[in-house]
Amino acid sequence: MKSQYLILIYQSVDGACVLKDLTGLEKTFRLNNGTSLSNGWPDNVAFHMHPDFPNDLLLVDNLLNADMLVVASKRLQDCVRAHSPVEVEHLPVKIIDHKGRVASTDYAIIHPTNPVDCIDRQKSIFESDLIDPNDIDTIDKLVLDEASIPRDRSFFRMRGFWGITLVRRELAKSIAAEGFSGVDWLEVDDYPQD
Repeated sequence: MKSQYLILIYQSVDGACVLKDLTGLEKTFRLNNGTSLSNGWPDNVAFHMHPDFPNDLLLVDNLLNADMLVVASKRLQDCVRAHSPVEVEHLPVKIIDHKGRVASTDYAIIHPTNPVDCIDRQKSIFESDLIDPNDIDTIDKLVLDEASIPRDRSFFRMRGFWGITLVRRELAKSIAAEGFSGVDWLEVDDYPQD
């Protein structure tokens, strides 16, 4: 039986920009651990295009970044907002091009807060973090305890493993129907990709 959830992943687009450095925000780890940041969010937070890809300038709906964040166009933000997922913030960011100019002010990090404790640690295959055994470094097989996911959580991250964003299948279908660039989906059973 398929999971009720899909993993939102980046879909490669020729010429799409790649983001590297996030500036203007201290303690960026809070973006990964689900800390609410909407109150007091600085107005100068920016992602910079990666210098190793100087010819890739295309701004797609979901921008590739090493932080595994959902950096979304206004159109993608509006689609997600229309479904009113709980415990999700939209944190505005500027996109800075290779010459240091503002390429766009219309993007935001779609930031799920309050991660859900839903990894089935008995059935999943993973390596725990050496410093904090409650956190997971890598997962070879992901199994969700779907009964532990509140019904109102449709767009979220998992407690202890921050690298992926889960989306309830119905919401994922609505997003997919809009044909956003840079957006793709992975079944939970297929994680991690080969």
